[in-house]
Amino acid sequence: MKAVAGISACVLSVVFALGVGAKAAETPVPAGIKAKGVLTVGSQQTFPPVEFRESGSQAVTGASADLLREIAKRLELRLEYVQSEYAALIPGIEAGRFDIASGGISDTEEREKTLDFVNYMRSGGAMLALAATATQYRTIADFCGKSVATLLGSRVIMEKVEAASSACVAAGKPPIRAEQLPSAPDARMQLDLRRVDAYLGDLPALAYLGSQFPGRYGIVGGNYILTPYITSWGFSKKNAELRDAVRATLEQMVTDGTYKAIMTKWGLEGGLLDKITINLPASK
Repeated sequence: MKAVAGISACVLSVVFALGVGAKAAETPVPAGIKAKGVLTVGSQQTFPPVEFRESGSQAVTGASADLLREIAKRLELRLEYVQSEYAALIPGIEAGRFDIASGGISDTEEREKTLDFVNYMRSGGAMLALAATATQYRTIADFCGKSVATLLGSRVIMEKVEAASSACVAAGKPPIRAEQLPSAPDARMQLDLRRVDAYLGDLPALAYLGSQFPGRYGIVGGNYILTPYITSWGFSKKNAELRDAVRATLEQMVTDGTYKAIMTKWGLEGGLLDKITINLPASK
């Protein structure tokens, strides 16, 4: 297992010891899902260390995957992943392709008009550049006349890029050129090919990526946060029963220590939430 995803035997024993025999007491599950015995999750599966597949493997791993598997087990369900591009997660929920939208989706007031969210991790948007150029930049304001890449559907990040670009133009400088790409590997490839000057994404994912290629990349401004947000799981507004069952089960995992153990396993203890909330975007 790679460095960021590494875990000592003692932490593993804590995770499994806490999970053994644990069950969400009297937590109702929608009848249709209970009858199938399966909880389906839509995810891009390219978002390490949160939710991803190792090269050559079909198994989805990461912090979110571990949390959801434990939740499904306690609800006496089997977890099943459905591959979906990031921009298709919300339409996928609306179309009933899966029960939960995952893979780094963030809770925003705009998205709450369509979905409900169970918030499970604090995060933020950051900027990755090639190591040779990363020290040239400190914030998004240094990218006037430069190009950046992010994922299709990354509305929170794009709003910040658009605002910064408008500020560039107002100051008599060239705008920031933004490319929205289908997946994280696509964005990284454009950065490697020097077709863009930075890749904008979630700080945990960018830090993990940098750890896999020592010396190749650097986070702009050290740990500069372009915008803070809450990473969440999305649910249909018609499926409040499932939303509440997932939240109640995760709250149980906070109480018994399983939540912290899993997040720590993946190096994400800095993203721990004190309370599991529904529909609480970073803007609030």
